[in-house]
Amino acid sequence: MAKEKKAKKIEKVEKEFVIGLQSAYNCPRPRRAEKTIFIIKKFMFKHFRATKENVLISNAVNEFLWKDGREHTPRKIEVKVIFIEGKINVFLKGEKAKLPKEEKKEEKMTKEEKKKETEKEIKGMTEEEKVAKAEKEKKKDEKKLAEKAAEKSAIKRG
Repeated sequence: MAKEKKAKKIEKVEKEFVIGLQSAYNCPRPRRAEKTIFIIKKFMFKHFRATKENVLISNAVNEFLWKDGREHTPRKIEVKVIFIEGKINVFLKGEKAKLPKEEKKEEKMTKEEKKKETEKEIKGMTEEEKVAKAEKEKKKDEKKLAEKAAEKSAIKRG
């Protein structure tokens, strides 16, 4: 008999932790803030077994760690952790959690398909609409060229 595999449900786990950051004081003063971030990622790996690349630390946590400079980091931090699909999101305890949304993958259209769609749109338009659309496209192209020229000049200036 073949065993049927059940579809895994997306688990959303929320937990609160107090992370001790005292061990950051064992390293040189200028590296303490960086060490605290490393300690947080290591702590998350220990509790959730997710890779360190999948640990996402919010800006509020980062600002809290760096608020007194890189040499004077806090001794401990209270965080709220949300674990979804192998990704760990770390927030401050009182912070409102805004999870990063997954980007929708749009199907890329080939140039030929784009041309066919524009031709269909043009067939249904009056002459005035066609002229207005052409003017809009010209303005967009001019704006893009101006932006590219500005970027190039900024690069040349250094």
